Amino acid sequence: MSSEQDNAGSSIAAILAAVSAEMSIAAEACGKLDDALGQILAVSPPESRNQVMQELHTVDLLAQHITAVTDFTHRLALIASTDDALEVDEALSAITLGAVAERLRASLAAAKAA
Repeated sequence: MSSEQDNAGSSIAAILAAVSAEMSIAAEACGKLDDALGQILAVSPPESRNQVMQELHTVDLLAQHITAVTDFTHRLALIASTDDALEVDEALSAITLGAVAERLRASLAAAKAA
């Protein structure tokens, strides 16, 4: 059985938990971006600091957005049905970043095996 077939009919709770975990990875990456911009700000000439500050603000808003969606999907996963299932193969196939699709597939397969 292929990994795509293994994920057919994944529980809604497992899907939400997998999405929440993936969003946590995105939040960590956003934090690293924020740190990098902070380092750039520290060495930026005074005339360009305002622009870097604006970019830091944008990254901060993005981090807040990602964290909000992460928390929301995590809480939904805690209350979602483990009996109801969705076919996820087509949705997983639409993900263009291979590492994301593979992590989601692995998470869903692990949830089914548990």
